Amino acid sequence: MGQAKHRRTQIDGWKATLSPTEVQIAEAAQRLLERFIEPDEATGMCYRMTFLLHLYLAELGIGTTPVVGYVNDGTDDAMISHAWLGYEGKKTDLTLARAERPDLNPLGEVLILDFPVRQGHKYTYHITKSEAATALEEKWLAQPRSAGVVLSKRTEHEMMAGLAQSRQRMRVYLDNAPDRLTYRFFSDMLDRP
Repeated sequence: MGQAKHRRTQIDGWKATLSPTEVQIAEAAQRLLERFIEPDEATGMCYRMTFLLHLYLAELGIGTTPVVGYVNDGTDDAMISHAWLGYEGKKTDLTLARAERPDLNPLGEVLILDFPVRQGHKYTYHITKSEAATALEEKWLAQPRSAGVVLSKRTEHEMMAGLAQSRQRMRVYLDNAPDRLTYRFFSDMLDRP
């Protein structure tokens, strides 16, 4: 009980430091986390959740930046394509704790405005790949077993980075979700009290 109480005190202390706009961001992110990502055990949705939260907050008049970059878990030089939301230099990343392949990638922290609301492995965030990551990727491209995956991920990253530049394109992407989890589905969920 002491540990839970200490954690609650940390979270309450963090919330007390937030501006009114940051409170809105944190509350929307928390609702998305608690109403969809955690109960549905959603994986592989970093782009969708980032674009969704960006568009939803824009409807509330809050300007954020969807970032499509890379993360590194510190175990090697590999950098994984990933998306997170930026606001005044702070990251909101709701999906790194839900890795598609936890056997390959440690479960990361859930960050809301840089605060770890769920503990996990600490990743580093990067806008571009390091030289070491690029060299490692070139090695993988030379191997028939991994080349297809590397090319597929590279293409996906480039496409998502392009989408992140346009609210309209992000919205079309979300509204064409094959699983029917469209922007409206999520915004209605977030609007519920």
